[in-house]
Amino acid sequence: MTGASTTRASRTKAARIARLSRPTQSGRDRRHFLSRRRPRSGRAGSWTLPLACGIAALALAAFAIVAALRPGVPDDNSAFVDNATTEEVRAAAEHALRTVYGYEVNDIDGYQEAVSQVLTGTMREELDSYAATTISAIKQAGTSTEAHPEPIGVTLLSGDRAEVLVNLVVSAEKDGIAQQSVAGPVVLQMRKVDGRWLAEDIIDR
Repeated sequence: MTGASTTRASRTKAARIARLSRPTQSGRDRRHFLSRRRPRSGRAGSWTLPLACGIAALALAAFAIVAALRPGVPDDNSAFVDNATTEEVRAAAEHALRTVYGYEVNDIDGYQEAVSQVLTGTMREELDSYAATTISAIKQAGTSTEAHPEPIGVTLLSGDRAEVLVNLVVSAEKDGIAQQSVAGPVVLQMRKVDGRWLAEDIIDR
């Protein structure tokens, strides 16, 4: 083998080893990598988000129907019968989650009062117990958050009780810089008190 051939073979082998030894991105790293990528064109980007939201909405709707028909659900479940009340519950759940999980650090002194207007039962008790500590921690962190509780599927509507299945995304910002977001499905239990639907308890899924 000539000297030139030996050199080319050595370079090829080194390149192959470099590719194989390159670390594979974890799920978290991959998400950050994808979030930094820009769509190739405005047209492509405009279709991506609606398509993703549409798929998520269909999946959640299917899950909500299955959940509503599961054993143990009361026979008088009117989540898919009383459309007006179902929409009322859905809107109240969205408002409650945005109020509880979204706040502006500069306006945090009004947080407890605002949140108390959308809670009852267990969640109201927890607010009264931990509000001072929570507000103090938020001030120290200096972080503002925004909640995106969509899509929302009402799985139970019976008398003054309701349950909604929510894909909750909470994004954070500090000093104008976006922080890591958290997301996941939750079940929000609601109760009607004095004509208003209030959040009573929340269960992580």
